[in-house]
Amino acid sequence: MRDTFEELMTEPIAIVRHRSEPLLKEREAFLRYLRDTCGTGLGNIRTTACYLLQIVRLLRLRQLRDVTPQEIEGVASRWIKRRHVYHNCRGGIHAQRHFAWTARRWFRFLGNLKTHRARQPFGWYLNDYVRAMKDEKGLSDATIRGRRFRTREFLNWFAKKHRPLRTVKISDLDSYIFRPSTSRGPVAIKCECGVLRSFFYYAETRRWCAQGIAKEIKAPLLRQDPFENRGLDWCDVIRLLQSTSGVDPADIRAHALLQLFVVYGLRNSEAHKLQLKDIDWTDRVLTVRRAKREGLQQFPLHDAVAKAIRRYIDEVRPTCDCPNVFVTLNGPFRPLIQPTVSAIVNSRMHRIGIIARWHGPQALRHACATRLLALGTPLTEIADFLGHRNDKTVQVYAKLDLAMLGEVSATDLAGAL
Repeated sequence: MRDTFEELMTEPIAIVRHRSEPLLKEREAFLRYLRDTCGTGLGNIRTTACYLLQIVRLLRLRQLRDVTPQEIEGVASRWIKRRHVYHNCRGGIHAQRHFAWTARRWFRFLGNLKTHRARQPFGWYLNDYVRAMKDEKGLSDATIRGRRFRTREFLNWFAKKHRPLRTVKISDLDSYIFRPSTSRGPVAIKCECGVLRSFFYYAETRRWCAQGIAKEIKAPLLRQDPFENRGLDWCDVIRLLQSTSGVDPADIRAHALLQLFVVYGLRNSEAHKLQLKDIDWTDRVLTVRRAKREGLQQFPLHDAVAKAIRRYIDEVRPTCDCPNVFVTLNGPFRPLIQPTVSAIVNSRMHRIGIIARWHGPQALRHACATRLLALGTPLTEIADFLGHRNDKTVQVYAKLDLAMLGEVSATDLAGAL
């Protein structure tokens, strides 16, 4: 990153101070990583640059070396005590934690954070299970990460009993699943049961444990209205689209995103990863990178979607090297991340007073699916349209009023907008 500190600082004396301290290249590399890869804003990068300067000084670094977490905690403690020298105020515990977190992140980025990793209990079983999920089942990276995390938590818990995995009993699983916790609701417990059931089905095929354990893992019943619609009413979808039909740049970008969620039922990750090359304006084809199938799926480019994206690109989107369609409105320009996309949708739903069980892109995905169902589209076709593996997953969208399912309209989705 050329002229890093000239871009961050306005005072010449500050630029000289940052450039004169040791580990200049290492600090610049980390700031470049924050800007180009993580999409960190300019203000946060400037704060981080100041933190790095203090870290170098307090650790008395003249050249790069390994640093332990204990050293970092000591540096953070000394920094917070002398913070009033620079800011004429004393920082709190959160400032100290953020300073230490930044230091750990920097040294981890450089490969010089010296930590002692505890041995993963039953690590061989866990690694083999993760390999099977990837190579044999072809699950997405996000699904594998979630299942690996929950399985690892159970294996860590069971390791404290100092027994081999082959001795696990259903009573052990009951004790783990229904352990006292203030942060786990019925939905979390049900998801945990599903993950453990999947792991023990695999463990049984590998003869790591006794047979029949997996089928005995019973999730708690979630008492819900069987015809509850988790998405939005179609009239609310129309109101949401109309609320972003103005001339404000943020509304123009939001309108293009909303069209993708409503018309194609895209997931958050599929929309924010959309690239300029994925839109064929000549043949009017939209290519989507599916998050779970990990493949490409093409759709005809509807007029409403094409008009919204074209307006955003022509009037709002900044000229930059970023290949993504949706980028930040202010520099340094970078792709939108998933939390930002969710915030764009959520804020506009709250702004016009939409009350729904689910908010964000997932609510619009549900609205798209239930609209297709109301139009008489078969579940298998909806599953393929939304990028599901089978039509069983789509049955969740069928929680509608039975009278609504009998009303089949001849108008397509894009025409209804």
